[in-house]
Amino acid sequence: MITWKILGIEADGELITQARYLAAIKDGDFIVETEGNWFLREPKITVPFADVTEDMIVSWIDKTGIEARLAEQLAELKKQKVTVLPWLPQTFTPEI
Repeated sequence: MITWKILGIEADGELITQARYLAAIKDGDFIVETEGNWFLREPKITVPFADVTEDMIVSWIDKTGIEARLAEQLAELKKQKVTVLPWLPQTFTPEI
């Protein structure tokens, strides 16, 4: 499941023109996050500015490409093998 958080907005009067977001996907210990700025070219404000909610703004963002890329990155992350950095202490792990 992908979670969305609105980090900030820009407005022209009562018309919201941009939204800064954080989107994250988690699967067990694996987490992929992205931050971005969405420009609302055709704002869909149908309620007074004071009544706008975070969920409304999230719904105005075209999430299709963003969510697909997060899922793709998560799948790649899960396939990776961990390589210990050479300058860190090396730990012996016996195979069972």
